[in-house]
Amino acid sequence: MEPEETEERGSGRSQNVVHTLPRSMASVPRFLTGPLERLDPSAGTTQLVVVTADAETAVALAESVLRMTGPAGIELIPVTSARRASRLMAGRPVLAVAGAPRDLRDLVRGSHVKLDSVKCVVLAWADEILAGDPDDIEALEAIMSELAKDAARIVVTSRSEGRVNAFAERYLRRAHREVEPDDSTAAAVPLQYVTVSSTSRGTSLRRLLDDLDPPSAAIVVDDDEAEAEASKTVKLLGYGLESSTVQVTRGEVAASTNAVIFFQPPASRTALAAASAAGAVTIVALAEPRELEELKRISGNQAKPFTLSAPGNAARDRDVAIRRELTFALDAGVATREVLALEPLLDRFDGIEIAAAALRMLEKERALRQLAQAEVRQAQAAPREERPSFDRSAARPDRGERPRPGADRGGRPDRGDRGVRPGADRSRSASSERKPFDRSRGAPDRGADSRPPRKFDDRPRRDRP
Repeated sequence: MEPEETEERGSGRSQNVVHTLPRSMASVPRFLTGPLERLDPSAGTTQLVVVTADAETAVALAESVLRMTGPAGIELIPVTSARRASRLMAGRPVLAVAGAPRDLRDLVRGSHVKLDSVKCVVLAWADEILAGDPDDIEALEAIMSELAKDAARIVVTSRSEGRVNAFAERYLRRAHREVEPDDSTAAAVPLQYVTVSSTSRGTSLRRLLDDLDPPSAAIVVDDDEAEAEASKTVKLLGYGLESSTVQVTRGEVAASTNAVIFFQPPASRTALAAASAAGAVTIVALAEPRELEELKRISGNQAKPFTLSAPGNAARDRDVAIRRELTFALDAGVATREVLALEPLLDRFDGIEIAAAALRMLEKERALRQLAQAEVRQAQAAPREERPSFDRSAARPDRGERPRPGADRGGRPDRGDRGVRPGADRSRSASSERKPFDRSRGAPDRGADSRPPRKFDDRPRRDRP
């Protein structure tokens, strides 16, 4: 055996791998189980870096790893903000992180993640990352160029394309390729989907069962957490655990089942074919927006949206109200000015198209008006301390500062000034110059404008009345 073949079988084959997997969280155990098992908790440094297209994908991967390892296992920290992650990593050791390329690059520049201690780097769907912002691609290349030579490199892509292949040739030496069996030759399976978020699958399942009201249904799940959530929703609706009407299953669909609901998007067309072979009349999948592209590929471009009754009824009621308004306006008579203003457009457009454009402008104007009214109500409902203050001096600049009560207006005198007339000299020298009072001579002359002297009674106090 040649040395090159020995090296490839010994280390190179297992170090760098290119996976072609569906863009679904059900594929996460396929490429993250191995890197998580090789982590050493005693090292206390970051050993696994998962590069994603955005922060939302990083959070979804962290949830998947939590389901895989459990609360006491190794956790994957999602980097939704480089600033928050840097403060978190400074307080305790973090073994694995996941985030967008620019956030990870900021952590590397701040020495919060040291690439020389990283054992493995995973690109969770490289085709989406390489098709994104050029700044993200530049940050990704900066991370890959600073990795240690013995660090494993794993690239996950939903389809083989030129950009991914060129990237693998540049940064993954002797990469081993693992490709899922091609099921594109199988017959396409038509299905419908309901767009959900990562936390609203249970609520969407309840609404879907209310709308379908199937005589029998099978809810297909992929893991224990999804099974627990789906079983809880089914039980809340009144179906027992042993109910023959609605059952939660890991993939087995009984024959003659009326409706098959995939609580998570199916991983392959084989699962869809099994549901179709069971004779299901309706096949519906609950999928997040980022999973729709892969869902359409699996179904052979036969996936169509399923409109729940509540949003559909609300939209139809709104359309009926608009038509009623237009009917009232037409019955009242159309003004000649509006007809003459729109008549030149008939040379290029049909009348119904002009009316549709006018309706769009009307709805836009109403939306702007409602937004302005909401802002006014929010400002009025704000606490008093948050409202804009009113400066009286600024509103009346010519009046200046208002005098304080009692200032310069004959207010109550101070305690030390009691008994002294306003305007009198309060100094010590002025009081020392006063003449003593002589009863025989009467009061001293106070001037022409002074008050008349007071009369005094010379009788003894006891004789006074």
